[in-house]
Amino acid sequence: MTKRPQQARRAVLRVMYAADVSGISVGDALESSRLTLDDLDGAFDWDFVAQRLSSVAEKRDEIDAEIRRLSPNWRLDRMAAVDRNLLRLGIFEILEDVTPPLIAINACVELAKEFGTASTPGFINGLLDQLCQDHDIPIESTDSESPPGRGR
Repeated sequence: MTKRPQQARRAVLRVMYAADVSGISVGDALESSRLTLDDLDGAFDWDFVAQRLSSVAEKRDEIDAEIRRLSPNWRLDRMAAVDRNLLRLGIFEILEDVTPPLIAINACVELAKEFGTASTPGFINGLLDQLCQDHDIPIESTDSESPPGRGR
């Protein structure tokens, strides 16, 4: 996986987290975070970040319903904000067929290692794997960031 998409995902996660914990819109969080994120992560595709944020926000109710289904013993509001937002990002990328499942899962697990607790990577990996199983989405190895075209 190239570093550039992972830097952009890191920015998406940070903005989603900021919006989630502060209660502001993702658009407002993006604007207030833009300079800080450029300093932390370097230059990357802001169009990717803005598009991904907008798309996840648009589908948030559907995505949150998937999280509740996948994790019936954890209320969404009781999950750690990092976990909740990593799942939102991963579920969006997988179900909307914008990233091959293996890449989406691995990217979210790597972010979980960076931003979550010791149990976050396993939690994220387990739920995203279960999502793929439940939706009959094959998890296959690929070296590309382009959609696999599952024909849906």
